[in-house]
Amino acid sequence: MSSAGRARVLRWAAIAATAVSSTLLFAGPADAAAPVVLGGGSGVYVEDFTSTDTVSDCTLTAVGYDNKNQLVGLTAGHCGEVGARVAAEYTRSGGIGVIAERSDQMDWAVIVFNPEKVNATRQVAQSVINSVGAPPQIGENVCKNGRTTGFTCGPVWETKALTFRSQVCANHGDSGAPVLRGDQLVGMVVAGTDFKAGPIDVELPLCEGGGNLIHEPELSTNITAVLADIDRHGGAGAGFHIA
Repeated sequence: MSSAGRARVLRWAAIAATAVSSTLLFAGPADAAAPVVLGGGSGVYVEDFTSTDTVSDCTLTAVGYDNKNQLVGLTAGHCGEVGARVAAEYTRSGGIGVIAERSDQMDWAVIVFNPEKVNATRQVAQSVINSVGAPPQIGENVCKNGRTTGFTCGPVWETKALTFRSQVCANHGDSGAPVLRGDQLVGMVVAGTDFKAGPIDVELPLCEGGGNLIHEPELSTNITAVLADIDRHGGAGAGFHIA
């Protein structure tokens, strides 16, 4: 889905966090730890099934409840496989959740959290998520909150039925980051793309953070399309609403 009509698309697959052992993702000392506070923009470690020595970094889109009243979080589908365990990044608290549903085509994943180990929040740093909004329009200014490049904003300059591209800054590890219009969640960061000028694709550098003016555009999925697809799957996350 995200590569259609483009010569090159970089899926912001999570960075291998080699300094962090995957044993963090097993139940253990975290059983006695205080609950971690997570919301849209929080960083998480995701179990990597290809290696026992590394985990991956990604960003939560939002945390809420599904129609079974399960506490769930959304992130990008390429962050991990179904069954992959999840830990909170900054507290390194393990055993807090597991990926229960995902889609390759729409690039989303649903994490089911242990409600005894996770407290949901609507605010992470500068971003606040109070509702889900309609897809943005060309020319609108949107902002994203990612664990790698933080809170950054930029204009939307291309919209499609399922996706939009904007000039918010994002990089590896920002996969899954919420894209906001004010306090409305409108998108999920999934990839970086070349700048397309007519028939010419211009490869730009990855964004390093706020104030980095020249960088590749960011591709996001419309959150309304993501939630509709989750509902069609009918599993964990169906009926999602913000906690």
